[in-house]
Amino acid sequence: MIDRINVLITLPRTIIVYWAGFWLLNGLDKFLNRTQIGVFTWHGKDRKEQFGNYFANCNFPEHWITPLLHGIGIWEIFISIPLWLAAWFHNKNEFTFTKWYSFGMTMGAITFVLFSMGDVILGDRAELLEHGTYLILVCVSYQYLKVKDWA
Repeated sequence: MIDRINVLITLPRTIIVYWAGFWLLNGLDKFLNRTQIGVFTWHGKDRKEQFGNYFANCNFPEHWITPLLHGIGIWEIFISIPLWLAAWFHNKNEFTFTKWYSFGMTMGAITFVLFSMGDVILGDRAELLEHGTYLILVCVSYQYLKVKDWA
């Protein structure tokens, strides 16, 4: 029994599932923020207010906020897909696992670089620190699994 659990629940798979869940939930948050879902309310982070301030400072039309947030949400959900596939193929097909893992983690890193660039342009140093920290964590996670020959 413990051998079966050790095959299913491994450190590499846990790291990959963390990042897959991170991107999926962040993407869904752009759509479900402040929405009643069955027995609970998805509270999330109110990005519309945050982006409203950005757009006001930059003189961008406010009606662009919702489409932009939905586009970002779709992108974040898209990033989670290769990571879920990597978690599925881990210990099953090394070539397929490595391909999906590398693609998902690279897309996550690129996204954090783009978010960081936006943070600098918009003058939000707190978000820049957050996105920079996540970028470092993505790189460390990626490299850790590569060095350990788990990816």
